[in-house]
Amino acid sequence: MEVVDAIYRSGDLLHGYQAVADNLPNDPRIHEQKGSKKIFWKNFMDARVNDIILPIAQRLMPADQAKLVTGDGLLDFVTLHEISHGLGPAYARSASGKTDIREAIGHQYAALEEAKADITGMVCVKWLVEHGAIPRDKLDNIYASFLGETFRTIRFGIAEAHGQGAMMEFSYLAEQGAIRRDSSTGLYEADFDKMPRAMASLAKELLEQEATGDRARAESWFERYAVMPPQLSAALTKQSDIPVDVDPAFDFHPALR
Repeated sequence: MEVVDAIYRSGDLLHGYQAVADNLPNDPRIHEQKGSKKIFWKNFMDARVNDIILPIAQRLMPADQAKLVTGDGLLDFVTLHEISHGLGPAYARSASGKTDIREAIGHQYAALEEAKADITGMVCVKWLVEHGAIPRDKLDNIYASFLGETFRTIRFGIAEAHGQGAMMEFSYLAEQGAIRRDSSTGLYEADFDKMPRAMASLAKELLEQEATGDRARAESWFERYAVMPPQLSAALTKQSDIPVDVDPAFDFHPALR
């Protein structure tokens, strides 16, 4: 695991969704035999937090929870997200035998895997708090930071894997009462007491979808939950002056060879 500043990006990393971390390679055979490497780009994380997540949180969350959204809370969430890409089943197993999860799940796999990493990571956060590895007084910060990051991710739209996964998570957690909207103010807040149970039940569902390779179950789940509520859509539309993502501009551009 490495935390670095990115001084230059090219190729796929330069365009579209600006990753702040990676867990590679995306090959279950290598994960099984050798594990994986995780890289975190701190300068891109800081830009995402300061220029996007904090402004959105300050507008969409009540002041007492918006102030709990922090760079440290986001870093904890992202770290556990990347670690959780390497957790869970490496293959789907059914009556017909062992199958690559991507093959079994099909087009829904990318959103399912991103959501699994999000939610399993948050379950890991709670476990680390209970075992003294993360101070207990940081837990609410991480839950609030997760909610602020969720607003940012949903703005990519449900056609993008991260956005679709985040929209599903938001809808399920709202159904469980772990996220609430105040009808008088239109602001959203986390119910910190309900978060752990809701996160655990969602993690169980997503991990079972991967473990069984049940394509119909995964597609039905996302059809039900990856739906944008009109109130949230209207609230996010009003934030059009806040960037959707970081657009990197570098001081130098090495010649292609």
